[in-house]
Amino acid sequence: MAACGLRAGRGRHDDAALFHHRLAWLNGVAGRYVVFDGGHIVQDYEADEFLSLSPGCVAAMGLRAFDLEPYRHRIAALASSPAAESGSTDNASLAIEWFAEDDTSLDAYEYTIDHVIEHGLESSPTFVFRTADPAAEDSPFRWLLAINPLPSRKAFDEGGLLSHLHFQYANDLHTLVATDEATGAETLRNPRWYAAMCSNEGTVEDRCAIIRALHHLQ
Repeated sequence: MAACGLRAGRGRHDDAALFHHRLAWLNGVAGRYVVFDGGHIVQDYEADEFLSLSPGCVAAMGLRAFDLEPYRHRIAALASSPAAESGSTDNASLAIEWFAEDDTSLDAYEYTIDHVIEHGLESSPTFVFRTADPAAEDSPFRWLLAINPLPSRKAFDEGGLLSHLHFQYANDLHTLVATDEATGAETLRNPRWYAAMCSNEGTVEDRCAIIRALHHLQ
């Protein structure tokens, strides 16, 4: 499913049509939202009407949240946590055990937040995690990039998608991130490559619905 935001040109008689499933950047710009499914229009909203929909309703249409402020506040809180500032793993933000396709355990590490990239995966604020475990020195899972899970777990109970996140991993941060020497700004080297992780709820079909929504499949 995709959203189309339309805006009447200021002082002109033409409109601009924007097709996208990420909606937050259209706030205050789009005057109308049209929802497509399988190439057909299924809903047509004025901006005020669309922005009043519940997050669960929006998620059920396969669309991203249009209010990112709660996630930005959460990111800021985590990034300024004692664990993130000290690099200590005593209060790890994340613990992951990695498995092969045959369910063989590969590695198990604790991660802390190193810093946050403002515009990373899906052009969203992206956590940069690292593990200080000496055993991870040669591991491909030493560094992680991950966005905040979307939608909330409550959305699934309201008919929306399972909560899921996108992430990248590598042995060194330089493999994932390029840094501008003049400004210090960080950009992803390969923003189109990422894995997806979803909450352990629902059925296989519910998990497949995430992929269908991401790629606008039937």
